[in-house]
Formats: sequence, structure tokens, C-alpha cells
Amino acid sequence: MTSSNYATLSSRAWYGDIKLELSFPDGWEIQMLPPRGTSRLSEAEIQTAFDCPIGTARIVELAKGKQNAVIIVDDLSRPTPASDVVPFVLRELIQAGVPEREIRFVVGGGSHRGLTDDEISKKIGTDVAAEYEVVNHDFMAGDLRALGNLDSGLPIYINPVVADADFKICLGGIFPHGSVGFGGGAKLILPGVAGFASIFYFHEYYPRRGHAIIDRIGDEPDHRDVAEEVAEVLGLDVIVNIVTNSRREVGGVFVGDFVKAHRVGARFALKTYATHIPEQMRKETDVLLLNCYPLDWDPIQTGKALWAREHFDNAYTVIVNPATEGVCYHGLFDQIDYPRFAKQNAGQKPMSLPAPKVGSREQALVWSDLFPVDAFYKRHPNDILFREWDMLINMLAETLPQDAKVTILPCASTQIFAESN
Repeated sequence: MTSSNYATLSSRAWYGDIKLELSFPDGWEIQMLPPRGTSRLSEAEIQTAFDCPIGTARIVELAKGKQNAVIIVDDLSRPTPASDVVPFVLRELIQAGVPEREIRFVVGGGSHRGLTDDEISKKIGTDVAAEYEVVNHDFMAGDLRALGNLDSGLPIYINPVVADADFKICLGGIFPHGSVGFGGGAKLILPGVAGFASIFYFHEYYPRRGHAIIDRIGDEPDHRDVAEEVAEVLGLDVIVNIVTNSRREVGGVFVGDFVKAHRVGARFALKTYATHIPEQMRKETDVLLLNCYPLDWDPIQTGKALWAREHFDNAYTVIVNPATEGVCYHGLFDQIDYPRFAKQNAGQKPMSLPAPKVGSREQALVWSDLFPVDAFYKRHPNDILFREWDMLINMLAETLPQDAKVTILPCASTQIFAESN
């Protein structure tokens, strides 16, 4: 397709954070609908967050006299630029007198696969990864610490490095999430470093808080409440939570109590990711293009970009997700550990790509380089996978008017939507 009509999007978080240029037919009207956003914090502004924690004393005071410490970080399925903030955490712990050799990191990926050495370096920084001990949480390990049960019945099994540490810090990102409202806070404990029994009970026996909901609605304890109950039993000392801007830079840092600091951070995230959809745009959009960035490393996160669909009346939905991980694994739902999952996949013949076509407006058209075909159609049985952008857009052009209107959500996986006049 020859065209002078282009849109530029960020893409491939953790793998270059490149600028992706997409072409559209001449005559199509392209409208970008970004989130409200925020600017990048300076090092001085990040330090201020550590100097003025929310609901607790400074880490340097809380950690005095502690013989060891653990820093729990999220994995690459979350776009948190932890490496920009880790040095501040380490400085506080070392100034408190915690021996450097007794500071450890745990990747709290819940039932996700563990990170490779290269991926760990991306998350916490190459120098830090080389100097400090880093372990991936294994939710099916046999040495998890049993900490009893909540009154509601949930069995508490926790990673031993975390459970045995004198001082415990969760360092993660605050992003909208359907289960707990917003990620961050105690979610890095449950499900982050919890065992299979805990994670299963958590997912199956409690209600979800709801997408981008900060405070619980109703009286029944939900996923956020339960995660915080478990963190209380464990003795989580402090959180360091990050809100990013649309360029995956540190836009806000919230240090302190795992409930109070999280709520302040979540309210900041609500404003930062807020996206107002004009009524006319909602009605007139022909193609809704949802860019999965910054959650475009993990194929499973594709679904989070779909939260916007309900706000548009009659548009075709196009999703851009390179799925750079190239693996579609979630141990809880696959009900198998990652080594066995990988072994099974290695022995199977990959499914060939069905001939793509544009069907009904209810079907999402997903353009992805690396989303495995069989995994895609298992998780998105009613949607269509494309490998070539030109093929997708040319098929749409055969269906739509020459002056079709395209609305692009450049960070759809983290944007929070509201209609406005």
C-alpha cells in the first residue's frame, strides 16, 4: 500500500521501546487520543518521595537494626522501570546499616514464568543484577513457608526468601487492573510471591474490585482486601510504587505504608492515565486502533487493551501487540509449571496461521509479530490474527468509506476511559 498518511506509536516495551510508523489509506482521518499523562520525575523529585514517605517513617529509619532485607519487584509483564528507582532503595537500606551482602531481590511474578538473566538485568539494572542475589519466585516450589490461614479460609504460602527476611519491600508499578482495581501495593505479595494454593483460592473465592476502582464497593472483602490481609500477616514493611507516563518513564513515586501510599499512588494513576472520549468521536469512529504498549511484552496482556471497546458505538477494533515475549503462559490457568509447559510446547507442531479476513465488528483484528498462533486462537477464538499490517489495513479499506475515521489509543492497555461532551 502506497500512502502518505501515517501514525507513529511507541512499541516493544523492554525491547527497544521503538517508534512504530503505521500507514493508512489517503483520505482516512487519523485522530490520536492519548491519556492525560505526566512529566518525568527528576532524581531530586524521586529522592523527595523517599524523604517524605506516606504513613510510615523513612526506610532508613525503619530498617535500622535489620540483619537482612528483600526487595520484591514485578516482572516484565509490567512495564515498571524499576532500575530507575532501585538505587534509591539500596541507598536507604545501606544507610540504615543493612549489610549489602544480605540484601536480596525476588521477582514476584505470581504464577508467571521466571525471568532470564538478561530480563532480570532489564528490570533492576545490569550493575545491580551482577552485584546482588536475585531469585525468581516459583509458585509451585516445595519449600514455601506456611503462615496459616485467613479467617475467610485462604491458605497462606509465601516464598521462603521473602517470608524469612527481616525487612520486606515491594517495588512495583501502579497500573489499572480488573482484579484489584490498580496493581501495586500488596499485590506483589499475593499473588506475587504466594504459592499455588494461595493464588488459586485468591482467584476463585473472592470478588474482583473492578477495573480502575480505588475503593471497595460493598461490604464483602475483595481481591485487594485479601492481598492486604496477607501482607499484614506476612509483615510487609514498606512499598515503593511507580506510576509511569506514556513514554514508560517514572512519573510518580509513592513510598510508605502498603495501604496508604498505594491509595495515594492509585489516585495519581487515575488522573495520569485518564482519557476523555468526546461524544462525537465515540459515535463517528470507524476504526478503533488499540496499541497494547506499554503492556506489549506479554501476549496475555492483549485483553487489557480491550477495555476501551465499550465506549465506541460501531467501530472495527484493531489491536497492535508485538507480544515480544513470544510465550503465552499463565501457570494458574495452564495448571502446569513452566518447565513442563515449555517441554510440551517443544514437542508440538506449531499451528499454521489461518487465512486472515475482516469479519464482523465484534471481532478484534490483532496485528502481532510473535503471538503464537495456537495460543492466540485458544485465548481469542472469535478474533483474527494478522502478521502483515498492509494486509489488515487493505482488507479494512475494502469495507470502509474513503473518508473513514480512525481513533488511536496509543497506550490502550493502561488508559482509563470516560466519555465527555
